[in-house]
Amino acid sequence: MSLKWYQRPRLVALDPATPVLDAARAIENNSVGAVVVQDNGQVVGIVTDRDLTIRVVGRGLDPKTTPLRDVMTTPAITLSLRDEQKDAIRIMQERNVRRIPLVERGRVVGMVTLDDLLLDEAAPLDQLSAIVQAQIGVGGPAVSPRSPSRIRSVARAEATYGRLINQIRTDADLEDAEKARTALEIVLKNVVRRLTPGEAKDLIAQLPSLLQSKLQGLPPGPDKRITRQTIWDELLQQVGVDEGHTAQILMAVGTVVGKTISPGEIQDVQSQLPDDLRVIFSNVRLPE
Repeated sequence: MSLKWYQRPRLVALDPATPVLDAARAIENNSVGAVVVQDNGQVVGIVTDRDLTIRVVGRGLDPKTTPLRDVMTTPAITLSLRDEQKDAIRIMQERNVRRIPLVERGRVVGMVTLDDLLLDEAAPLDQLSAIVQAQIGVGGPAVSPRSPSRIRSVARAEATYGRLINQIRTDADLEDAEKARTALEIVLKNVVRRLTPGEAKDLIAQLPSLLQSKLQGLPPGPDKRITRQTIWDELLQQVGVDEGHTAQILMAVGTVVGKTISPGEIQDVQSQLPDDLRVIFSNVRLPE
């Protein structure tokens, strides 16, 4: 499949002289894992969230005065929209990278990541998990134990999560997987916080493992300040959609999540939600 599907309507591109602190804030505010570094319109490097930890915090550098040129990975490895998924996978294997900027006519227009390829099941699971395993060998994300079976397990969990995200992206008519992921996490985090601790625990236990880790550290509920309107406002701000689209997103998330967990659990969750939030799961078939 062509890499044109990984075009991004919004990317973070910064100048080499930009302070590291600004890059960290941009990564947080835009819910991305990396920023592209451009000089006079040309891509010259990339800085990931892990780079900020290892090369800035780990070296005791001052993020307010350290420029990106001192910590970026350069030269940047890039691909074009005419390249294909197999090209991205090959380069990730050869160069031990997880993200590759996409450049068209000298301008960055997208980013293909290992997470994207896992979500789209772009290659056999063993092939993609081998990329993760290779990166662990050179100081990548910590996974223990570092056995091939454990790596495959992690990749399988990401693929399961990816199918959930892709279904939401389709049903909610969203531009990309990142927006679908953000929407899913916003809705579920608010629903979990609206439940009692025991019911929240039961709901989380039935969700995909990669979602569980994002939800388990939330403050205990029920937080009665959470309403459909507060969730709408958060979706409007972070996903960048209008109010009509927000309603479609809520229903899509509720329907897809409802197919992931048991009907009995959905019934228990609905019993604790007020009417304005119960509608999120209104398309889910409940036990009679």
